[in-house]
Amino acid sequence: MKKYNREELLKTQDTINKMDPVDIAEQLEDLPKEDVAIWIKLLNKDLLADAFSLLPGDKKVEIIGSLSQDKILSLMKDLEEDELVDTLQELPANMVRKLMNHFIEEERRPVINELLGYPQESVGSIMSVGFIFVKKTATPTQALEKIIHSDLDADRLEQVWVTNESLVLIGYVYLADLLRNKNKNIEEFIHPINSSVYATDDQEVVAKLAYKYDLSEIPVTDSEGRLVGIVPVEWAIDVMHDEYEEDLGNIHGISESSPEHYWDKSVFRLAKDRTMWLIICLVTATFTSFIIKRYEALLASSVALAAYIPMLMDSGGNAGTQSSTTIIRGIYTGEIEFKECLQVMFKEFRIGIIVGLILVVVNIIRMSILDTVDIGVTLTVSATLLTTIVLSKMIGGILPLIAEKLKIDPTIMAGPLITTIVDTLVLFVYFEIATILIGV
Repeated sequence: MKKYNREELLKTQDTINKMDPVDIAEQLEDLPKEDVAIWIKLLNKDLLADAFSLLPGDKKVEIIGSLSQDKILSLMKDLEEDELVDTLQELPANMVRKLMNHFIEEERRPVINELLGYPQESVGSIMSVGFIFVKKTATPTQALEKIIHSDLDADRLEQVWVTNESLVLIGYVYLADLLRNKNKNIEEFIHPINSSVYATDDQEVVAKLAYKYDLSEIPVTDSEGRLVGIVPVEWAIDVMHDEYEEDLGNIHGISESSPEHYWDKSVFRLAKDRTMWLIICLVTATFTSFIIKRYEALLASSVALAAYIPMLMDSGGNAGTQSSTTIIRGIYTGEIEFKECLQVMFKEFRIGIIVGLILVVVNIIRMSILDTVDIGVTLTVSATLLTTIVLSKMIGGILPLIAEKLKIDPTIMAGPLITTIVDTLVLFVYFEIATILIGV
């Protein structure tokens, strides 16, 4: 532990209170416990609350355990409801009960309990209940008065929501609009609502809307259209990042069991995360083994056929993954829907014909230069390559749509699953064509 004199403490206090909460959180993760305790004493309470909300669960437990009751009470007061809910979801049950009973104001408990009731990864679990709204009959001056007397952070006051007399959300105005149009009615410069979400929707919906409409805040409404919360765009970006990491893991067959950083995970945890899909692929590879055994006599009569199996399987797997990635992107942006599956299949069929013919020409040239095989093998490989590319493109295009229809993450279809299906299909097509063109 580093020892500080008074001058060093003052200098440290001045430095850390000018830092960004993100940087403070990173430092608190790495500092020894004794230095963390010093930083907590030196940080102003608002900055401490912002940095605390960004820490992982185990670090939050450690910090709360080191604080006095007065400090805990102050910290809980400074956390916004959504930050407090995120914290409670990460803490042990006994600590949650203690905080709820002794350190969280009674008037905040109903809201916190309601937010805690939403499923994880739902919009309700990430939304903020800190927002300002006015009725459409209010004047800009009245709206500005409401802003002036609000205790919300400044970045939550840039946008004011507008409702009708029944409190149904109809639009929003910016703070700058209110300042520029003090002598007008709010209805004259209101921005209409493009879209909203329900608290029970999947959080990924928020990210899609923020991307599609370039929104700074996404409104959350109840079934009657009344505003119950908002999701700031920076939180939508966090959702995009989380979904991207999850999708990347699915595509490559990695089941991430927790959001911890790479260096924080043990080798056993990483091995567990990566093993399941490998086991599935290992088991499903049994089908390819059965097919090879079934055509063992054909391979024995034409050993040259075996040399092209890896190339055909790789080409098919890559072609299928390309299509699935394109379709998944279209599903995410809302461009492609399940009802268009026949159009997708037909388009991927045509793409497969073009790509397959190009690959066949290139492969025939390659075989004629590098390999010495008879015409039967060349025709078999070429016909299989064309058929494989076409079928792989169609399978890669349709499987994500089927997954989306069945409420399964489409990215699961973009990795090992497509590769396994295509590998089995390639071998079957290859040996059937060989049987026709070459015979046993």
